[in-house]
Order: sequence, then C-alpha cells, then structure tokens
Amino acid sequence: MRKKILLSIFVLLFALSACQPAAAPEVEAPVVEPVVAEPTAVPVEPTAVPVEPTSAPIPTEEDSQDPVLELIGPEETMTFTIADLKALPVTEGMAGIKSSTGKITLPNTFTGVALQDLADLMGGLSDTMGINIVAEDGYSLSYSFDQIMNGTYIAYNPVSGDELKSHDPLTAIIAYEVNGEPLNVDMDGNLRLVIISDEPNQVTDGHWSIKWVNKVEIRPMIMDWVLTMKGAIDTEIDRASYESCVSCHPATWTDEVGQEWKGVSLWRLMGYADDAVKHEGWSYDVKLAKAGYDVKIIAADGFETTVYSDDADRNHDWVVAMLVDNAMLEEKNFPLKFVGIGLEKKQMVGGIATIELVLPKIDPSASVDDETEPEAPATPSVDLSDAQFAVIGMVETETGFTEETLRAMEVVSINAEHPKSGTADYEGVRLSELFELVGIKDGATTLVITADDGFSAEVSIAEILANPDCLLGFTETPGKFKMVMPGLASNTWVKGVVSIEVK
Repeated sequence: MRKKILLSIFVLLFALSACQPAAAPEVEAPVVEPVVAEPTAVPVEPTAVPVEPTSAPIPTEEDSQDPVLELIGPEETMTFTIADLKALPVTEGMAGIKSSTGKITLPNTFTGVALQDLADLMGGLSDTMGINIVAEDGYSLSYSFDQIMNGTYIAYNPVSGDELKSHDPLTAIIAYEVNGEPLNVDMDGNLRLVIISDEPNQVTDGHWSIKWVNKVEIRPMIMDWVLTMKGAIDTEIDRASYESCVSCHPATWTDEVGQEWKGVSLWRLMGYADDAVKHEGWSYDVKLAKAGYDVKIIAADGFETTVYSDDADRNHDWVVAMLVDNAMLEEKNFPLKFVGIGLEKKQMVGGIATIELVLPKIDPSASVDDETEPEAPATPSVDLSDAQFAVIGMVETETGFTEETLRAMEVVSINAEHPKSGTADYEGVRLSELFELVGIKDGATTLVITADDGFSAEVSIAEILANPDCLLGFTETPGKFKMVMPGLASNTWVKGVVSIEVK
C-alpha cells in the first residue's frame, strides 16, 4: 500500500514538472551604439570665432549719406558726400562770431576743407574770380579773391568785442565737424562756413559764418564797394554786409519791361543812421520817420534826388537794388540803383554812393509834455481786449492784432524744417516786422511766447535777430496763429499763440 502511494506521488510530480516552461538560455545584453548625426556638407563655424576685419572701416550713416555739397566751377560741377570731403586736405582751427547785435559766440574748434582747396579742384582762383556760398534756404554771400587767399576779414577781441588792429592769419573753411563731433544737423546743417585761426584770440562778423551750406560757386568777382550812410551817426555798409542784408531782408520791384530789381528797402537803410543806435537790434526809428525828414540819395557823380521819410516808412516797394534779373548792375548804375513804385524816372538814381538823412535838430529844452498830437500807428491795431494776438511788455506801444490787421502787413512764404516733424511751407509775418512796428525798448533781452492753453516758452531776442525767417505764422483756422522758428528748439514752435511778451 505504502509502495502504491509513493509511486502515485512520483507519477504526479513527474507530470507536473512536464507542464513548466523551459528556462530561457542566458545571452549577453546587446550593446547600444550612440546615434551619431550625419555630417553636413559644410561644417558650421563656431560662434566664438571672430569675424576677420576688412581692410576698410565699416561706413557709418554719416559717411554713407547722399551728396551734401555741390561745387560749381566755370566749366564743370562736382558733388561731395561727407566722406568725400573728409578725403580732401583737412584744415582745422578756432572760430567764433560777433553778431549784428554785438553778442559774442566764443571760438570753438572746427574741422573742414578750406575754400582755397576746393577752388584748386577747379583749377584754382585768379585775381578776377571769387567764391559765392549758398545755403539751403537760398541765403548767399560772396567772398573775394583777397579774402580767400589772404584772409582779409575784420576780427574782434572775443572778450571786449573791440576791433583788432592786427590779428592772426584767418582762413575760410567749409566745416563738417565742431570740437571733434559732426555738426548739429538741426542747428547748423551738414556743413557750415566759418573763419578760423590757429588760436582762440579772435572772432569775425556773424554774416561770414553761414549755416546749412550746400553749394560753392566759383565765378567772376565784382569789385568791392561801400555805401556811406549819413545822419544822426555816419557809417559805411560794405558790399558783403549789403549782400547779407539782401539775403535776409530781400525787397524786389518789377519794372514796366518785366525786369526784376532786387535789393533792400530804403527804410531799412534809414535805420542805420536815423539815431545813435547802429544796425543792432530794432534800430529803425518809426516815430522819427513819421515826424518827417528828408532823405537824400546821392550818386557818385553828384546827381541826387530827395524823398520824404514818411513816404519811405516801411515802404517795401522803394528798393535800393544791387541786382537786376539776378545779375549785377551795369556800369552806369553800379553798385546800387534806387527804384520802385510811384517814382519818376529822374528819381531813380543809379551809381549810388551816399544816402543822407536830413534830420531835424533836437531842441534840448523840449519835453515829452510839449507833444500835442499822438503818433498814429502805420498798421491798424485793435484794442487788446479784442485782439486775437498781442505784443506786450517792453515795447513802445503794446499792440493787439487780428488776422486782418496782420495780413495788411508784408506777408511772406517760406519753406522751413521743424526739428521733429520735418520740412513744410509756412506763411506769416516776420517777427522782425512786428517788433519794428511796436518798438522794442532798450534793455529787452527775452521773449515769452504764450499759447491759448496756457503753455509758454522763452527765447532770447538775440536768437530771433539771428534768423530773419522767424514768423508769426497763419494757420488753416482764421484767427489762430503759430510760431515758425527755423533753427530753434521745437518747444519754441508754439501752436495757438496769443501773445508775445517782451522782457
């Protein structure tokens, strides 16, 4: 029995073992090879490797700009970029200016190209040639052979402003840098003409320093001349000063055959000699002109004519012309001829040498209280309470204006660049005309410009004097005005202006 049981157990165990799966054979774990990217045809350079420098410097925006200067010679014309000018012989020195108001701008270091070197590119200058400098706004001034080659300019002490009896050599250059930096394009343009010396011990007249230069013309040169002014003071106006005045305050008249005569209004010249104030600031004496005196216009051969000051007072149609159809006057009329509306032929004196104001003698015992009749303004004004715009403060007569009364004055159109919004056309009345009308008092230095929303800005009178294109501008809204201030900061271009206070 026991044997049967043991046998049964054995048979059962054998059967169970036959049902178990066979053990898997032991094998080596497979080796996983790392995935290697296929190489590209051109290996990528590591970013740490520096780029090899080229032989030429990378151009800056300044060096790659469009042409900024046109050089016009007798037979050919050349144009230059800033980079082109820098490739020419470099001339560097110290330059400052004395303005027509006597304000001194101390010398700075300017770098550029001498006018003589530019002339050499066109074969040089003969003693019958000169150079005319033209700015972007059309202002132009001529430089004589002697000035370019020998530096014959008047120089002044930069501290006292007194004329120097002798001075270091002076050179006219077209500057593209000041104190080692490019010029301020908003204030000076890309290029500016300056008169330099080696040391900062002189300044020259401001009219020689021209901003926004874009053209240099080499052309036959006229002979220099002077116009003598006689009156409360005697003074002389040389050719360059007269030419500068024509550029700043041009007056024109077209004759019966269509010729356009261009020069300066007679009344502006009267301001040089009508009182003890030279042509500095608002020198024209309105009240004296309205009171009346004779103005003699005398030719070099002694021929003369006489007109009345009240008729000449701010009469833009009486012109002392130096050009006819943009050419210098012929020999019989050179250098100046008096022309204009309402003048008889015999009154149109040519070859003018002298303008004399026959002023009334002042009685020292007379007083203001002796005046019995007030002076009437030449331009209609309105009560300040009804005015759309007013000039107040340190003026002879605080005056209100409407658009109608302003448009009764000389309205001009100019193209000017706003510091932020770019170039546009503007129409308005010159600030210089307004201030000559109301009369700026001695000691005034500042203008406070106020808008209808209460905003105000200050600007110096000297800055206004330096730019004759500063306007009280008209707008598309009748009775609304804006300041047009070329060359000045954007905050002075006040919109909705209602008053200017002189302080």
